[in-house]
Amino acid sequence: MRIMFLSIILAITCLSPSIMYPCTTFCFWEEDAWVFGRNYDWSIEDCMIMINKRGVQKTAFTRDNPATWTSRYGSITFNQYGREFPLGGMNEAGLVIECMWLEGAEYPPADTRYGLSELQWVQYQLDMHKTVEQIIQSDTEARITRQNSVPLHFLACDRSGHAAVIEFLEGKMAAYTKEDLPTSALTNHTYEYSLEFLGECNGSETESSFATADYSLKRFVWAAHGVTSWDANADTSAVGYAFEILEKTAVDFTMFRVVYDVGNNLIYFMNRSNPRIRSIKFDEFDLSCTQPVKVLDISTGEGGDVTSLFTDYSFEANYDLITRAYAGTSFLQTFSEETRRTVAAYPATTECQDK
Repeated sequence: MRIMFLSIILAITCLSPSIMYPCTTFCFWEEDAWVFGRNYDWSIEDCMIMINKRGVQKTAFTRDNPATWTSRYGSITFNQYGREFPLGGMNEAGLVIECMWLEGAEYPPADTRYGLSELQWVQYQLDMHKTVEQIIQSDTEARITRQNSVPLHFLACDRSGHAAVIEFLEGKMAAYTKEDLPTSALTNHTYEYSLEFLGECNGSETESSFATADYSLKRFVWAAHGVTSWDANADTSAVGYAFEILEKTAVDFTMFRVVYDVGNNLIYFMNRSNPRIRSIKFDEFDLSCTQPVKVLDISTGEGGDVTSLFTDYSFEANYDLITRAYAGTSFLQTFSEETRRTVAAYPATTECQDK
């Protein structure tokens, strides 16, 4: 049952290129902080926004030399297939990380480093680090396991002013940051290849190379152009401008959009069935693990601030999310109720160390 659960978690974010649904991420600098945008493109929009606590001891869900750690930072994450395995999020230190599909990504072989699944690797980074440099340095201690893994790459930014694309190619981490990150955008090709295409078409939609390119490369060009074209003196707010880029790069099956306003500790989002933009005030949550974890269904709210609408986490809420997500995901529909309950019960294996 444990291995079955791991396989499910690792398979849910993306599928093979023939049936995968692409996504877009980017970030641009606004005065003294990043604004980070993310389109999530998939077959279902079921998602729970979760408040993760500091001071929680966790053991990675893998048999491949599992990592054990105690969270240093609280975070807000977007979870589609259960708590502790986020698609992305932001922590209280201002670190943002989101995952993207990357065909050809290759994680390291088993070695003495501790192992994590790729989605739990996202939570681990948000739990433990406050800068992208620390994410990069963590590769000396922890790795994404190859066991039942799917290929992803990541865009991250932090409050110190740095951003990074992190990929795993030929079994090693490839990190692009500072002067190696001329544009902070990412879609579904390697960052290097995307940059080469951006130069080939001169960032212009009128070039013949752009017309014949696949949609991932086109979205990269649009996102890169949006990042470099931001004007702090424009009438549009930075958050509003980020949503404009997300609109430009959206597809018919974009299920939700997220904008992280890192400087103001605010998160904005909208989803397919509830397109009203809503906001979350990070600073209003008690991140101590002695207090209940709070959650919010992504479709909740009439618009505006929804911070007060979060409710206490429960096994039942997690199980309901998993049940809805599995029911809407063709390759998960046949999994038994026992399996779904095992997935929903996983957070009970974590323990608050501040009691």
